This record gives sequence, C-alpha cells and structure tokens, in this order.
Amino acid sequence: MQRTENTMTQALPLALALMIGGGAAVQTAMLSSIGRQRGPAEAGWQSILATVVGVALILAVRSLRGDAPALPAPLDRAPVQLAVAAVAATGLVFTVRGLEPYYLIVGFFGLAFIVGAAALTPKLGIALFLSATIAGQLVGALVLDQIGAFGNPVHSLNLARAAGVGALLAGVVLVRGTGR
Repeated sequence: MQRTENTMTQALPLALALMIGGGAAVQTAMLSSIGRQRGPAEAGWQSILATVVGVALILAVRSLRGDAPALPAPLDRAPVQLAVAAVAATGLVFTVRGLEPYYLIVGFFGLAFIVGAAALTPKLGIALFLSATIAGQLVGALVLDQIGAFGNPVHSLNLARAAGVGALLAGVVLVRGTGR
C-alpha cells in the first residue's frame, strides 16, 4: 500500500517536472534563434526581462489576494511588484522589436523551471526533479530538432538518438528507485 500511495503522490509532480523540461527545450530553441538574430547576450537579456515580468506578476497577484510574499518591505507590496513588472515589460517590448512577437514569452519557460524547482524539489528530491526535467528537455529537444523549430537546423531522429532518450528515461526510473 505504501508503494502505491507514494507512486500516486509523486505522479503529478513528476509529470510537471517532465513538462518543465520540455519547456526548457522550447526556451533553448527560442534563445538560439534570438541569439542568431541579435546576439547571445541580447537573447539572455530578453529572457531575463520576461522572467522578471512573470515573477513580479505572480507576486503581485498573491499580494492582491492577501497572501503577501515573504520578502522585505517594500518588495512585499503589490504596487512595487506591479511597478517592477511594468518596467521589465517596457524593456521587454523594446527588446523584442523587430522579432516575432511570440519571443516575448521566452523567459516564462525559465520562470517555470525556477518556480517548479522551488515547489517540486521538496516533494521529489533534487536528483529526481533534475533527472525528470533533463529527460523532458531531451525529449522536447529531439522533437524540436526533428522539425528545425524557430529556424534551427534540422537534426533527424535516428536509432542512436532514440536509444539515448530511452537510456535517460530509464535513468529517471532508476533515480526514482523502489524505496520511495
């Protein structure tokens, strides 16, 4: 009974970690495209601005709902968080000019990883969280490589690449173990 209960309580966090990894693959493909168009540092800058917008909005919503974040004043207040989001969003809009508008979300994938790590690692452990996100990242990367997502070169799936993903997924199972 204990094994089944633990498996069920970890199923959702594990699935979320895999999806976060898939998002990291999308972010990597987007950053590569932005980097080719603007430069690597500029791609990083754009990603960080989007991450700041996202986290500031999450904190502001929490503050407005009466669940003030555990940050020192004045950072625990919605008006400050909304101001930070507005400044970062303004920078992000200027930064994305000349690029496809969907590049505005590039940093949200990093935000998912950061928040996911903080929320899911206590439930899964560091090794299981990271192995699951890496597995999700690699599966996502294979799909994105296959289609040449965001203008990246096509790298077709072959037996060796598929075996590598299979080995990594088996690694997630091994890291999870039987004693949890």
